Amino acid sequence: MPFELEWVGLAGFRMIPNTGPVIVMDPYDPGVVADASKTDRAILDYQLQADQVLASSLTDKAHSYIPAIDGNPKVIDAMDVAQGKISPQINGEPVIAVQAGESPDHPEGPDDNAMYALNVDGLWILHMGDLGYELGAEELAPFAGHCDILLALTGEGLTLSLESLDRMIDILQPSWIVPMHYRLPPLGSVTMTKLAPFLERRSGDPLIYVRHHTVTFPLPKMAADRPTIVVIEPSAYEPTEPQ
Repeated sequence: MPFELEWVGLAGFRMIPNTGPVIVMDPYDPGVVADASKTDRAILDYQLQADQVLASSLTDKAHSYIPAIDGNPKVIDAMDVAQGKISPQINGEPVIAVQAGESPDHPEGPDDNAMYALNVDGLWILHMGDLGYELGAEELAPFAGHCDILLALTGEGLTLSLESLDRMIDILQPSWIVPMHYRLPPLGSVTMTKLAPFLERRSGDPLIYVRHHTVTFPLPKMAADRPTIVVIEPSAYEPTEPQ
């Protein structure tokens, strides 16, 4: 069944399913991100309506800014899922999470966070959280068969390298890849790369530019043996440069 996926910005997304709760993933703190991007907070400010929030870590406000969500949404900490403290379900399917962490070179010290996957209207969406290094096949085993859409960290900097991402894509075998967490001014620190290097590395993959902040999945599978890259525009701010 079709559902809508909206890219809010950075690692933040909102899913509006055909049935079930509206879900926000990893909403960013406009103040924290504005400081890192050396820009005005007002440019990056936003508010969303949702029933649930999933966060790769509740200790990182760049990935878990709950005040941006109106009302009183249910909050799921993917770290708690990865550590076996909770076993939440969404529409009768479990949330799957694997504990990981930020880059060991993080200037403020690497915080723990989690990759997580959930099923929305029959498709599995895997969010990479704030992963700072490569995970291998054994660590990614819980996601086997649970990665139709990969929300991929493509900005390097303090997240994993594009070379490492390529190897993880080979293991996860998504049908679609949605790039996120890259430099798209006015958002993005100078340590983050823009989207172009990722697209150049994946030049053999089919590419769709949506030219909007929301896309309806499932999309056509444009190649049997390659994932389709789906580039979305952010909804929370207006880019000052093209992608």
